[in-house]
Formats: sequence, structure tokens, C-alpha cells
Amino acid sequence: MTLNRKGSSRDQQHGIALVMVLIALLIIGAITAGAILLSNTETSISANFRDEQLAFFSAKSGIEETRDRMRTTATNTLRTASLPTTLPGTSGSVLYILNPANGETVAPWNGSSSTTYPDDEICKETSTISCSSNLPNISSCSSWCVSATASTTYAASPVLPWKWVRLMLKQNNALTSYSTNGSSSSGSQVCWNGTNEETTSCSAPNLPVYTMTALAVTPSGSRRMVQAEIAEDRLNFSATSALTLDGTGDTYGAPHSNNFGVNGIDSTGCGSTTTGPAIPAIGVTDNPDITTVTGGIPNGRANNYTGSGGSTPDIENISSSLPPNLQTVTSLQNLTSSIKSMVTQPVITGPASNLSNAGTAASPQIIYVNGDLTLSGNVTGYGILVVTGTLTASGNVGWNGLVLVIGQGNFQGNGGGGNSYNGAILVAKTLDSMGNPLASLGAPTFDFSGGGGNGLNYSSGCIAQATTLSTFHTMAFREMLN
Repeated sequence: MTLNRKGSSRDQQHGIALVMVLIALLIIGAITAGAILLSNTETSISANFRDEQLAFFSAKSGIEETRDRMRTTATNTLRTASLPTTLPGTSGSVLYILNPANGETVAPWNGSSSTTYPDDEICKETSTISCSSNLPNISSCSSWCVSATASTTYAASPVLPWKWVRLMLKQNNALTSYSTNGSSSSGSQVCWNGTNEETTSCSAPNLPVYTMTALAVTPSGSRRMVQAEIAEDRLNFSATSALTLDGTGDTYGAPHSNNFGVNGIDSTGCGSTTTGPAIPAIGVTDNPDITTVTGGIPNGRANNYTGSGGSTPDIENISSSLPPNLQTVTSLQNLTSSIKSMVTQPVITGPASNLSNAGTAASPQIIYVNGDLTLSGNVTGYGILVVTGTLTASGNVGWNGLVLVIGQGNFQGNGGGGNSYNGAILVAKTLDSMGNPLASLGAPTFDFSGGGGNGLNYSSGCIAQATTLSTFHTMAFREMLN
């Protein structure tokens, strides 16, 4: 007898299990493939973002290098490369700083070749440069531009891929081209008056506003263009008299020499040929000190003190016109502290004798002496001199710019030469004998003896030169859609 045996349920389950395993493997494979794809996508996104950021910050680094190299004292300064002095379109009106990679040509003024990284933005900003198809197209940088190269002093390692920076004077391209009086201001130069931009006057003491545009292109092809507007920094100082004795209980002494005087009528100097309104010859902060200072002038020498007052000697109470940063111990200490942070040479610890670098007309200095300073012999300084102790000037000593004796407030001079002080002098006692700040301004001392031509002439030009700090601040920064 033959038995008909049917398959058990367990055998059937074996087949189902195989199918389930295959389905599970398929799902796991799909999940793995998806994870790999997602990971690769995220990696690509991260790489692209990093490359875009590299381009952006490379362009910004080109801006920062150019801005720093505009300083007179900077390594590889651009002052010698002729900073633009006229609006775009005329000879030398545009300065390009080039940063090519090895074997690469960078010629932004030449729009005929895609390998030269042409400046396709300049034609949108000015109509005074000849362009073809919105690209400049001259074979060499000669007709309206000059060029310089990036400095290795500022270079990162590896070198960042910014290609060029364009520097030019800013012009007004506003769509509304008429001012309130109906005259057109479109196309005119924009300048900085210390508070805001304006187009009405670019003569001293106003300073030009520059526009810097930078292009960066990475090896992977990411491209970013940024632009900044900058203006030169200026110390916030307004002279209210040729010689200011800032405090009460003044001590004033002057030589009998007829060559010595204090002149508040604006004099040309330090490269400036223009003059402004006259100011008081000597300014004090209360009426009793007018009598005191007048009494310190030798007989017959009153006519040597001229200024805005009309009569001689011109000694005036300037308390109502004194700027806020010259009115109190705190404000004066803040002023000297800010100057201390701007020095062009290391701070000098007194007592000190003479100066290793008193500046020149081409390179004024900002000098801070913490303590006493004695100048003797033939000394002619340019720029800003701050002395917190006693300043003693003996012999043929003169200064072009700003002399601030703030601290012990003691200026001792004796002449004998033909030098002079051109600009302004301020003397203020803010510290006691131990160097601690006073509760209120003390009694300043200005005592000058001897003969010679030593005297003080107010000069807004010398003050403007001294307080123009040769550093540049950024007023606006933007990324260009290019």
C-alpha cells in the first residue's frame, strides 16, 4: 500500500521566509543607497557653500589689504602708486590692484578675453569710461587707469583667490539728480565732512570718499564681488583759539622780543593755500584770566596778539564756544587716550630729550609722551604732539600742527631762533602731581622767555594735515549681484 504524504506547513513557511529576507535585503539596500546619495549631496552642498564662502572672504581680504595699504606708513603703501585724484575717465583716475595666480593673466580693463577677469561692473557705475557690451576694452592700463600688484606682506598661505581690487573716487550717481536749490549734483564727487557724505564741497577740510570693488574667483569657479566705501579718518579737534589755556587760574608769561607774537588770523601752511575765518589769538575760559594773561604781555607788545577780536591784544573768553571734548577733565583725558591709540611710533616714556622722529611735511607723526619732554636745538616737528608732563622747548624749536600739553599742563619755552609754531597749542591741567585725575580743570601754565622769532600762528591747513590720520574707515559695505 502506498501512502500519499503531503508537504508539511513548515516546508511552506521556509519559502515565505526566503521571500521576506529578499524583500528586507532590498529595503536595506534602498535605504543604504539613499543614505549614500544623501551623504554625497550634503557633501557637495557643504563643498559648494565652503567654496562660495572662500570667494566671499577672499574678495573681502582684497578690500582690506587695499584699505590698509592706503596708509602712508603701510608696508608697500599705495600712496606711491598715485591714489586717484580725479573722477573716473581721466588719466590715472582708476587704480587696480592685481592678484594673479601663477601663470595667470589678470587684466580687468580688457573685456576682449574671458581669461582676464574683466571688470564688468565699472561700466554700470560711470558713463565716463568707454565700454563695449558693458565691458571696458583697452589693451593696456594707460589711458584712464594705473595698476599695482598685491603685496606678499598681506598674503595668506595658500594665497587667497581674489583677482583684483578697483579703487576710484566716488561720484554721485543718484537717480534724483537735483538738489533742493534746483542745481544738478549727479556725477559730482562725493566727499566726507567728518559727519556725513556730501557733494557740495570737496576742498579742505573735507576729504574724498573712495569706492573699492573686489572680484574673487576660486579654482572651482565660485565668483563673488564685493564693494566698500571708505574715507580717511580725522581726529575730532576744533581749534577755538591759536593758544588755548583750558582751565582757571592761568599763568602766562611772554618774551620782550618784538619777534614773538600769537596770531589768530588763519595762515597758509603745511601744503594748504586756502585760509578760513580768524579765531582769538589766546583763548581762556573765564574773564579774570583775560586780565591775568593780558598782564603777562610785556609793555609795547600788545599789537603782537591779533585775531578775530579786532582789538589788541586779542585775549578772549572762549568758554561758550569750547567743544565738548575740551571742556572737562574726563573729556580731555578721553581725547588724549584716543590719540594714544593712534600713535605712529611707540609711546615715549618721560623724561625724554628730543625726538628720534619729529615728522616731516610729507610724513606727519602722531607722538605721545607720557611724562616730561625737553626739545632743544634745531627741531621742527609735523603732526600731533601730546605731552602729559612738562613740555620744555629751548632754542630753535617749532611745530607744524597740533601741540597738546594735557596732564600737568605746563609749557616752558625759551627762544633764540627763527622757528615758529604753526597750527594751534592747547594747555590744560588735568592731573595732580602724582598723576591722578583732578576733580576739575586746574591752572594751566604757558611761560615763554627769550627772543628770536618763536611765536604761534594759527593755521587751519596745518591742523587739517595733523588731524588727518592716514587711516581709513569703512562707511558702507555690500555684495554685488554680478
